Formats: sequence, structure tokens, C-alpha cells
Amino acid sequence: MLPLSLIAVLMFALMPISVVRAQEKIFKVTIIAPGNANLVRRQWGQIFANSLQQLGIDARVVFLGWAAVYDRVLTPPPENVGKTWDNGGFDIQLIGWTPGLIPEPRQTYYGGDPAFFAPSGQNYYLWNNSRSNELLDEFITSTDTAIQNASLQEWQSVFFEDVPASEIEYDERPAVVNPDLKGYDWIYFNVQCNPEYLEGKTEVVYASTGEIQSLIPPLSNSWYDTIITTPIFNGLAQVNNQKETIPALFTDWTPSNNGFTWTFQLRTGVKWHDGNAFSADDVVFSLWALLNTDAGSQFVGYYQSVYGDNVSFKYENGTTKTLGDGDRVGNITAVDADTVVVNLPVLAASKPYGYFDPYLLAFANNIIPIHIFEKIPPAQWTDSVFNTGEGTQTIGGITYKGPVGTGPYEWVEFDPTAQLVHLKKFNDYWNKTALEAEGRFEVEDYYIKFIADKTAALASLKNKQVDMLDPNYEMNTERITPGAIDPAWGTIFNLEGAGRQEIGYNMRHPIFGTGVDTPLGKSNSARAAEAARYVRTAFDYAVPRQLIIDNLLSGFGQPGVTPMLPTQPYYNSSLTARPYDLAKAREFLEKAGYTVPGPAGPAGPPVFILGMSTVISGYYTDSDGNPLPNTELSLMETANNATYNTTSVILGHATTDISGFYSFTVTPTSTGTFYYYLFDSQAPAGTEFKYVRSIQVTSLSEQLMPLQALSIIALVVAIVFGFANLYMIRKKRS
Repeated sequence: MLPLSLIAVLMFALMPISVVRAQEKIFKVTIIAPGNANLVRRQWGQIFANSLQQLGIDARVVFLGWAAVYDRVLTPPPENVGKTWDNGGFDIQLIGWTPGLIPEPRQTYYGGDPAFFAPSGQNYYLWNNSRSNELLDEFITSTDTAIQNASLQEWQSVFFEDVPASEIEYDERPAVVNPDLKGYDWIYFNVQCNPEYLEGKTEVVYASTGEIQSLIPPLSNSWYDTIITTPIFNGLAQVNNQKETIPALFTDWTPSNNGFTWTFQLRTGVKWHDGNAFSADDVVFSLWALLNTDAGSQFVGYYQSVYGDNVSFKYENGTTKTLGDGDRVGNITAVDADTVVVNLPVLAASKPYGYFDPYLLAFANNIIPIHIFEKIPPAQWTDSVFNTGEGTQTIGGITYKGPVGTGPYEWVEFDPTAQLVHLKKFNDYWNKTALEAEGRFEVEDYYIKFIADKTAALASLKNKQVDMLDPNYEMNTERITPGAIDPAWGTIFNLEGAGRQEIGYNMRHPIFGTGVDTPLGKSNSARAAEAARYVRTAFDYAVPRQLIIDNLLSGFGQPGVTPMLPTQPYYNSSLTARPYDLAKAREFLEKAGYTVPGPAGPAGPPVFILGMSTVISGYYTDSDGNPLPNTELSLMETANNATYNTTSVILGHATTDISGFYSFTVTPTSTGTFYYYLFDSQAPAGTEFKYVRSIQVTSLSEQLMPLQALSIIALVVAIVFGFANLYMIRKKRS
């Protein structure tokens, strides 16, 4: 039996450890991973939470369906805006954004007008930075690309320093398509699904991971809705295969009066799917819907900044309606059945909104029919058959089963059990003759099937039950796994710049939003915002971007820095993502006044476990950034980076594809730090080697050492308390 004196010493030495571990959490956060299908997002949510836990933060991840995310985060009731998770709002939100062609960060990050905040706007972060607002105003009122570029370059620096969100990575992922199908491109999977351009089949099934949110365009901000609504509804303009804005329902748009007046000429002969004629009144009404908070549009704030917060809408018969009673007065007038004239108010610096062409013409401008929606109170649109696609509804003597548009495909039905939407070719489509003359518009029946599990989706493609797999399935691992996708039944179509994934912060959270509940903020209220920024910066250092890319995305993607993508205009390439560095994160938490328990986290990138494989991939280009196709490359590995040109060994060979893409899978056979280079034997002397990256490899036993030590301590504690309990029992009995 252990002497009581030794028990006392052990208890004295060990009890503080258990007490500290029970009380060491410095604050609590809840991370929302939305959607039922994106398992990868759930995984990196857990990885991020684990990093925060190592810093003494009580972090947990919750999985919510999109309906709950809208209720808490994107379109919460006004009384819940800015509330924390515990009070019905949110703390941290994981979310992905499909990029589109043209950047407009003001849409989601502008704070100079409360209407931009959720629920009437898309700034769910509730970020309001004065310099950011100034730069975004400068950007949006200018028509000079040099000024626009300078504004957004600086804006990205402001974003990077203030960290309202942590960008995780820029997506590079494949769509997988039936080899019989042609006519799709980057635009199809990122901007607008246009089945009328597909060739090779008369019946096509598009599989997606998502779920329907809203089928009325002004009410939706979901890519999963877009893949249904784009074929049904026409916009004012559309994007062609050359990524140019071309006419759709508008045939001409002309500015005058220094951009304060716009005249829109409408296409004639256009029919709605129910046979009614399209007219200028439909355009006026659709803009009214986008500006109407009663309808539940998420674009109210944005459109108010364009058209005004006191807007008069005049229809062809002279009827006038007004929305808002603000100081920025505008008007939208149907001059005749084919012409709309818009007068804009000042937005900033005595200038109107300046981004009509090309951005606004293609953004959220799918036109809805006035002859249907004027007969339904806006507050009832959400529950109507036009929004849900379920049931029937009779309007004006016609019974409808779903949305009605002017697009190339009309609604047939939605089977909620099979999660299958059926659209069919609209034979009165205004552009039918031209498309058929080009050999297009072959698809008679177009289906959208929602399949959450990617294994099931891949099996459906293999069995010819579906024809196209949405890039959101994250088929990167399957892309590099031999035999996973057979060219006989699946064509891999890679999409660089397919989107971005981010961690969004509630900027009214009392710790990392306003900072009022941080130790520094409590001791000096004037420094509360500074303290909150320190915490957000700590969060940013706790994101293991490269680990996520290498291990969850099979090496496809780039570490994210700002909301702008490298594939978009105005991207600030001088900024680089903060490295994964828990020691640095600890420093910033301490600047905010926290005493972070435990040892400092490891600096540098996360280590790999011996035996773990990782992918090294990318695009091989010349010095000007031009891709080098059909180039044979060798992957070289060395443990001595100072002498890489003499000590590196060849791991494998690969030939770049037409876009210069290469991919290698490596499995280090020993522990240590390894450096990887591409070797091009045909390159000019002195340029044969091109550095790619380095990784650190450790053994499983080394990773388990801290856990083993903790287990031993726990065992000793158990033994100590066991003997103590025995002693106490004996004492009571004696």
C-alpha cells in the first residue's frame, strides 16, 4: 500500500492538471456546417473545431439543413439578426460560394447601408468597415477599369487585415459527364445551366447534391435552385461560351445623362410558358419584386443601392406604385410594351451605380410574370406552387403545377419522393429556330435529380441513370484513383475557379465580432474592436488550408485568401494566405487578453503520418503563365533542399494534359521533412527544376506520445484516487 505521504504528493502534483483541464476553455463557439450532402465541408468543420480546441476554445460543429441555416443565418427574423448561436442566431458559418464571372464583393460585404445586412441583404456577417465601404462605393460608381482595379486591390487588403471571414480554399473540382454528351463548358457548371446547348442526347438527367429552396428567382440565393430555374426563366441578358454578355430579354441597353438614365429595349414576340405575351410590365414588376421586402427577396439592399430607396414604378397603363420613403429617389417606367426607361439616384460621390454592364444585366435578373404574381400577395409567394413545385394552384382560370417563365424549358413536375424535377422543351421559345439552325436544342426532356451521396451518384452515372454529376460532389479522389471513373461511361471535365469555401464570422458576436466580452475589451472599451480582430486573426491562423486541400480534396485547390478568386479580374495576387500556425494563433488570443492554457501549438503546416499518401498536382506553365500541354515531367523528392539538384530522386513521371495539368500521388517511406520539385528535361538549362512544395512526415507513435502520456497520468490519478477511496472506506469502517 502506498504511504499516505506519497499519495498526498501525487494528488497535489496531479490534481491541478485535472482541474486545469476541466476549466481551461477560454470561451465557446458553435460552427455550423450546412447542407445534408457536402460531407467534405463537415470534415473541415471538424478539423477547424479541433484546432480551436487545441487553443483552449470550446468549439463544436453542428450539422444543419439549409432551411435552418436560412432561419438562423441568411434570412433570420429581424429580432434574431446579430444574435449568437445560444440566442437563436449563429457564431460561425461554413459556406461555399459559386463565383460567377465578374467579381462584386459589395453584394455580400458592404456595410454602408443597413439594407445590405441580412435578412434584406446578403451581408449575413454584418460586417461594417468604413474603409471597406468607401472602396466598394468607389468601385461600384466607376466605369473606369483602372479605378475599379485599384479599389478592389486595396479592398482585398482591408478584408485580409480585418478578417470578417476566413477563406479556406479556392475550388478546383471536376464535373463528371456521360461521354455521349457534348456542348457543356465552364459556364454551364458555374454561371448558368443551359441544356439547350447540349448535344448528343434527347433526354438528359443532371444529378446534384442539393435540395430545392426557392423556385421564384427573387427569393433564391442557392446554386441548387439555379440549376432548375435557369432553363425556365430568361434574364435581361445572358453569358455566351466566350464569357461575354449578350442579349436575352433585352436586345439593347443604352445609358445617357452620365449614366443616370438607362433605356432598355425589349425583345418582341416572347411568350410565357402559359401562352401570355411578355412585355415591359413584366420587367417593371420583377424589379419591384426584387426591391420588395414583403416578398422576402435577399436582394433588396443591393437593388435599393442601384435604383433608390424611394422608387416609383409606372406601368404601361399609367398605374404607379412606390416602394420606400427614403431620400434616394428613382423611377422605373414602362414607356410602351417594348421599352423601359430607368432614372437612377446618386449612389456615392455624386455618381449613380456604374456596374450595369456587364454585372447587373446578368445578376439575379430572371424575370417573373406579372399576370400571375400580381394576383398573389407577396407574403404568400414562398408557400405558392410557383416556389415549391408541389401541388397545384389556379390563377386566372389556369391551373399551375410549378414556376412559369419565358426560358427554353417549361415545368412538368417535381416528384419529392424521387427528388426528381422534370422539365421539357418549350416549343414556343423565342430562340428555338436559331438554336436548331446551329444544331442545338436537341434535349427534349431535362431532369434534375437530387442525390446526396456521391457514391450513389457515381453508380447512377455508370448505370446510365444520370448523365451529368454536379462539381459539388467533390470527385477529386475518384479522379485520381485508377478505375474509379472509366472513360467508357464518364468524362472528367475539370473546373478551375469553380468556387470558394469560407468560414464566416458573426461580426456582432460579443467576443470575435464586437470584442466587448474579451478581456481586453472589458478592461478598455475603446480597444474592444481591436481585440475582436485579434481573435478573428487567431482563427485564421488555425485553419489548416493545405491539409484540407491535400487530404480532403486530393490536392486539388488553392489556399484561400480573400473572396476574390485567382481566375477573376481584379484579384490581388500580392496577398498570401496565413499559414497554419497555432503558436501564432495563441499570440493573437493573448493580445486579446486571454490566457491560453496548455503548450503553444506547433508552428508551420500540419504534419503527415508515415504511410499516409498525398497528392501533388497543379498546372505547369511557362514564365508568362501560359499552360504547357503534353510535357513530360518527373517528380523529384529530396530531404536536403540546399542540394536538391544533386540529391533528389525520381518518384514518378507524368505528362501534362491540354491545360498543363499534372498529378502525382506520393507516399513517403520515412519520417522527416521532404521537398518536391518538378523536373522538365526539355526546359532551358538552369530552369529544369521547379519547386512545388514540402511536407513533414512523422510516425504514428510520435503522434500518440502526448496521448499515451495523458493516459499514464490518468491511470496514476485513478490508482491514487482508488487507494485514497479504499483508505477512506477503511477509516469509516474501523
